[in-house]
Amino acid sequence: MKRNSDIDRNNSGPHENPVEFIISVPPSNRTKEQAWDMLMQAIEGKHAEPARVVTFQPHYKWLLAAASVIILMLVGSLFILNTEYRFETMQAQTLEHTLPDGSVVHLNASSWISYKKSYGWFGRKVRMEGEAYFKVKSGKDRFVVTDTQNQQVVVTGTEFNLISRGNTFELKCFEGTVKVSISGIEPVSVKKGESVTKTDGVLIHSKQSVNDFTKPVWVTHEFVFEEQSLSKVFQQISSFYNIQIRTEGFDPASRYFSGTVPTGKVVDVLDVISLSMGLSYTINPDSTVYTFR
Repeated sequence: MKRNSDIDRNNSGPHENPVEFIISVPPSNRTKEQAWDMLMQAIEGKHAEPARVVTFQPHYKWLLAAASVIILMLVGSLFILNTEYRFETMQAQTLEHTLPDGSVVHLNASSWISYKKSYGWFGRKVRMEGEAYFKVKSGKDRFVVTDTQNQQVVVTGTEFNLISRGNTFELKCFEGTVKVSISGIEPVSVKKGESVTKTDGVLIHSKQSVNDFTKPVWVTHEFVFEEQSLSKVFQQISSFYNIQIRTEGFDPASRYFSGTVPTGKVVDVLDVISLSMGLSYTINPDSTVYTFR
C-alpha cells in the first residue's frame, strides 16, 4: 500500500492538475452599486493631489501694507476736508475774515459764517446767519452763500450785503450781479444799486436812490450822509450805537445833513451833527437817551 506522500510525488509533473483557491467574502448588506462606489472613491483618494498652501512673499506683504496706509490716508483726508471752519461774532462785535480764495467777509454783530476745509477744492460754498458784507473775488467756481433756511445767493465776483435772521431776508448789491434762489420762488437777478427783500414769501425787487444806497457803517467805519434828513441820520446813529435819540422843538424830517463822520465815541459823532446843524443835546443819567433841541 502506497502512502499518500508517495502518491503525491508520483502524480507531480508537467501535467498535474491546477490548484484552486477559494476566497471567502463575509456577508454584507451593500448592493453591488454601493460596493463599486466605495472602490472608486478609494482609488480616487489615492491619486488626489495634496492641498496647495499659498504663502505671500515679502514684497506682497509690503504692497498690502502700503495699500492699507493709502486707504487710511484717503479716509482721513476726506474726514478732515469735510470738517468746517466757523467764525462768530457776539453782540456789539464785528469781524473781518479773508477766505482761502482771497474773498473777504465782514460779519456784523451776533452773526456767524462757516465753510468746509475743502473750500476752493470742490467749489466755493459758505453758510451764514445774521448779517454779512461780502467782497467776492472772481474765480472759475461760483460763490454760493446759503443761510439756515437753504436760501441761496449765487455770484461770480461782486460786493453785496446780506441780512438773514429768522424770517428776515434782505440783500443789497453794490458791485456786479447776484442771483437769489429760494425754493418755491422764481429766482431773481440783482444788479448794482438794486436790492431784494422777502416779504410774506414773496421777493420784492427794487432799485434804491443813491442817498439810501450806502455801504453799512460797520463795514466802512464811517457814516456817509448825502442830503439825508436828520430823522434818517438819527435813525442810523441810534441803530449803530443801540441808543435812543429824541428831538424837541423842531421837525427832524424837514432838516437835511450832508457829510462823512468817522465812527468812534457816540458823543464825538453827535457833536459833529449838533455843531453843523446849530443844535444842542442832553444825555440822560445812564447814557441811553440823547435829546436834541
